[in-house]
Amino acid sequence: MSKLLHTSDWHLGRTLYQHSREEDFDAVLAEIVAIAQETVPDLIIHSGDLFDSSRPSSRDLIRAMRTLDQLAAVAPTVVLAGNHDSPTYFEFLNYVSGPSRGRGLFFVDQLRPAEDGGILTFPVCGGEQRIRLAVMPFVHPNRFWRRSSAFGPAHADSAEGMRAVQAELMAGLQEGADPDRDVLVFAAHVFVAGATLSHSERAVDVDEAYAIPTADLPQVSYAALGHIHGPQTLNTNGLGIARYAGSPLQFDFGEVDDVKSVSIVQVDPGRPAKPVPRPLTSGRPLHRFKGTLDELRARAAEFDAVFLKAEINGEEPDARLTLKVAEIVPNAILCRALPAGDAVGDSVVDPGPAETPTLPEAFRAYLADQGLTGGAAQSTVTAFAQLLGELDDETPPPPPSELLLRAALEDRWTREAS
Repeated sequence: MSKLLHTSDWHLGRTLYQHSREEDFDAVLAEIVAIAQETVPDLIIHSGDLFDSSRPSSRDLIRAMRTLDQLAAVAPTVVLAGNHDSPTYFEFLNYVSGPSRGRGLFFVDQLRPAEDGGILTFPVCGGEQRIRLAVMPFVHPNRFWRRSSAFGPAHADSAEGMRAVQAELMAGLQEGADPDRDVLVFAAHVFVAGATLSHSERAVDVDEAYAIPTADLPQVSYAALGHIHGPQTLNTNGLGIARYAGSPLQFDFGEVDDVKSVSIVQVDPGRPAKPVPRPLTSGRPLHRFKGTLDELRARAAEFDAVFLKAEINGEEPDARLTLKVAEIVPNAILCRALPAGDAVGDSVVDPGPAETPTLPEAFRAYLADQGLTGGAAQSTVTAFAQLLGELDDETPPPPPSELLLRAALEDRWTREAS
């Protein structure tokens, strides 16, 4: 029997209300490495969104590579590019750390045909079995844009294109496969219909119109999915096991009840997989509180070393409210303190308190001012955001001089007077 470790959506570099999560990332990544060393999988799959930005900081690059090197020392490690990742960066990482360097790391930067890198094969169990892995990094809907359309990809075009891509990969998996020896696995960064959202995904990236049906997923022993941050196994109506590993940390106050995990997956030729979640507990949790200041004072010990969002009853909205809450829970990382009724809902991604609106948000506000709302506005904003995503994907990485300057600014030192 072969064994996989499935992780996903690290989003290195993500912050919470402008609070750094570096300490939490370091802790949870060390925990993932420890789980890998304990369980000794035959293959490790990261199903996309290694970084939160297409231009990660040098520190996050080092953090990612240090962890991936440790994982690759346990088993071959395959990392797919997600919608937040830069294909150009992944191409570079594969060049300097990929299989040609003998380091056991495989960075999948873009969708490739089955015969040209779309199928990866790994001998396991002393050569008695092989894992045949079809890889599908994030595929932008604009890939299926037709020149005859002036408005970008239609929903039907995208669905048809994605169906064809997955069918081609499935055909590649089956070609030459030995049913008594080969384990067929599919890894993809994709939004599948029926998945439960965690609200820390960007709304434009989880447009229901572009969700693929579970019936279109390749029929394999295990489909290792990334993109959705809540760990979950999908209902595929008996077509195989498909699971989102989810993010390793709680990224949003809508996720306070989520138990984050990686999946240890047992697989055998011709049989459905058996995924077993391994909870991740190292990251500092997110907590919400609603009540009076006296009630908060009585429960203050519960909020040591957590990220806290407080909604206070019976208080006026003045500048001292945050100070009052901070004095009561000095060991909490206070993200927001608001009077009851003024708190922002938890079903949206938390913006930083001083952040300006994103371009899609500003564009949506402009459309509303012009009288365009509802479904028409949503489709227009979605197309606008997709175009922005295309620009991000095509933007080359910063020149070496800029990277050196960033590193110098991050590692400032003061010369002592002689």
